[in-house]
Amino acid sequence: MRSVRNFPAPARTAALGAVLCALFSSASFAQNSPWLPIPASGSVSISNVSQSGDSAYVMGKMEVPIAGITGGAATKYSRDTTALKLNYGLSDSIAFDANIAYGKVKVGGADSSSGLADSTIGVRWRVLDEYESRGVPTVTLRLGGIIGGNYDGARLAALGKDASGYELSVLLGKAFGSSFSVSGGVGVENRGRGVPNAVAFDLNLGYSPISALNLSLGYTSKKYSGNLDIAGPGFTPAAFQQVKEERQTVRVGASYGFASNQSIAINLGKTLSGRNTVKDDRILGFGYTYSF
Repeated sequence: MRSVRNFPAPARTAALGAVLCALFSSASFAQNSPWLPIPASGSVSISNVSQSGDSAYVMGKMEVPIAGITGGAATKYSRDTTALKLNYGLSDSIAFDANIAYGKVKVGGADSSSGLADSTIGVRWRVLDEYESRGVPTVTLRLGGIIGGNYDGARLAALGKDASGYELSVLLGKAFGSSFSVSGGVGVENRGRGVPNAVAFDLNLGYSPISALNLSLGYTSKKYSGNLDIAGPGFTPAAFQQVKEERQTVRVGASYGFASNQSIAINLGKTLSGRNTVKDDRILGFGYTYSF
């Protein structure tokens, strides 16, 4: 990997602050399912995700050590996010979802922060049901709002994009018998404060060897428009949220239902490639869901 130790100190700080903003802004439709809860029922989930790495992509897709970006003030970054999510069926074809999260970011001795991360609230409308029309997948449309958190986005350890907005997505899924399933979706995200529009894609494969256990493999890609690169021509600290960010991640997971209305889950992932974003060597998540 190339080094950027010759960057001026303000440029190094701006570069890492921007890549952290790029990663930690994710109010992602990938967390939403095309399959809805039945009317007047739902679930509450609590999860914790820890992310860490020692390099980032700057000047486009150039991978650079965190130590090189910060001038030795930090050798790695870490983030810990605890989230609470509600899903509720309003009718046979409409469901409500809401997500609120609290995050902590630490970049060695260079900077650290904590606070309320971006929250989301959304409505899903199932327009096609695989159990009512043979041979077709379940298709669900979602409209969601993004509510910016109470953090400062113009700092090294920013928690996100520091901007509110909305997201539109099409979610699809199909079960093949009682053991296999495929789901995914395509979504667009629009935020204020000069943040470029984003397009996201998500794909998940599921396998249940027994009724209580589900194994999964997933891939997510998210790309922001624009042409500004971190530490590239025209970049300044004021343009943190305006960079052309790209990020691809892969994950494996397992969930186990230990009661008729309770389950636990674990997921492990990593960054495959990116542009103007941090590179996660490990994304580890745990979750608990209570259905009612």
